[in-house]
This record gives sequence, structure tokens and C-alpha cells, in this order.
Amino acid sequence: MRALEGMVAVVVGAANGIGRATALMLAERGADLVLGDLAVDGSLEECAAAIQAIGGTAITVAVDHTDEAQVKNLMTEAVARFGKINILVNNAAGTSPAFQSHDRDVATMDVAHWDKSMAVNLRGPMLTCKHAIPHMIAAGYGAIVNTGSGVVFRGDSVRAAYSASKIGLHSLTMDVATAYGKQNVRCNLVSPGLILTEGLKKVLTPDQIDVLAGQNLTPFVGAAEDIAEVTCFLVSPAARYLTGQIIPVDGGLHVHQCVIGQG
Repeated sequence: MRALEGMVAVVVGAANGIGRATALMLAERGADLVLGDLAVDGSLEECAAAIQAIGGTAITVAVDHTDEAQVKNLMTEAVARFGKINILVNNAAGTSPAFQSHDRDVATMDVAHWDKSMAVNLRGPMLTCKHAIPHMIAAGYGAIVNTGSGVVFRGDSVRAAYSASKIGLHSLTMDVATAYGKQNVRCNLVSPGLILTEGLKKVLTPDQIDVLAGQNLTPFVGAAEDIAEVTCFLVSPAARYLTGQIIPVDGGLHVHQCVIGQG
């Protein structure tokens, strides 16, 4: 039997990049999928079709995960279709070029953007946890994986709102793990480093990507599937004794002193 056979997984931010790769891999390992995203360009439906093409089962639900009513509806739809929720992957985040163009230094920070960043990157995952956890407890097994960011391990002159919201997500991960562990609900966080997705290519120039890649301790840049592999392990029974952990998946980028020109 496949590792996740009989489990139901909700993936928020499933339309593209890491979320899409994770959803596909969860399906390959036997989970039934509930795909949630804001995407209106057909990409969420394309992800569902790709899952169905490999013999998996998936439904799509349009959701703004900062809106509590919509999040509650997402979980209700999941249970109505599949009867339970076992797995939650929080992948949605404000990473588009248009969104991050407003995220500068603190002295010039637009407060509205700060609040929006906190809503997208922190309140959203809190809401999905809030409305998924009761169903996980009822099912007798729950595993949550939040998607953090390597930016929290170092200071930066820009992206103050993004990094502050992501370090908050680290804390939320540990709080959820502490509060619900005895009820067989685990919560961990993966912290991606340089992951070469189409979205990243829209944010960074090729030269910027090359500079960052030169700081990796691996001879290659990570792919979305590298994050998906770790996530699929974390939600599986094989990781039953692992909870409350912050796990960098970054090619060693953040374990050494980076030197300009290195690589």
C-alpha cells in the first residue's frame, strides 16, 4: 500500500510551483486531494487534471485563505467530498513581483502592505489550521506542514514585512505542535532556500539567481520537487515522532557564512 493511501490532504496554494509539485506527489503516494487557491487563470484546474491523469482524485475550491468564511467553506467542502481531513499543507504566500515590490525597508513601509503581508503569510495559515484541526482530531490523525522561508535566518535591507510574517509562522508552527500533539496532530515547517520555480524567475534576475546559487553548499539549485519530497515525508506515518520542527531545505545556504564572489 502507498504511504498515504486512504488519507485526505488539503493543499492551500496548490496552483503553481511548490504547491503544485507537492499536490502531485501527495497524490502519487495515495492521498485524495483538495486543492485550494485564488488562481483564476485555470492553473488550479490544470493541477487537478494532472492528478487525475496519474490515477489520483482531486477537487478544486477557490479560496482566499485570509477570509475566515472562505477557509471554513474549504474545509467543509473537503469533508463533504471525502469524509475527513488528515493532512494540511499551507503553501500560499505573498511572493508575486507585484506584491513584493511594495515590501521595502521599515522607514518607507506602507502600513497597508504590512497588514496585507501579515494577513496572507500568517493569518491565512492560522485560519486554515483553526478550521482543519477539529476535523483532524475527529479523524484520529493529523499532519500539518507550513511553508516558511530562509529569509528569516538572516537580516535584510528589504522585505521586512515578508520576513516578519514568516518568522511568525515559525512560532505558530511550534504553538500548534505543542497544543495538539497529544491529540495526534503534528505540525512542522519546511523552510525553502533557493528553489527554481517559474515564480522565482519573475522575482529575481538570472544574475541574482546565479549569485545565490553560488552560495549553496550543493552543486545545484533546488527544485519544487525537493520541497515536496520533504513535505510528503513529514505528513506520512513514517514521521510520526517528528513535530514542532523548523526544517531548512536549502542546499546548506543558511548554515555557513556567505561570501560575495564565492561559488
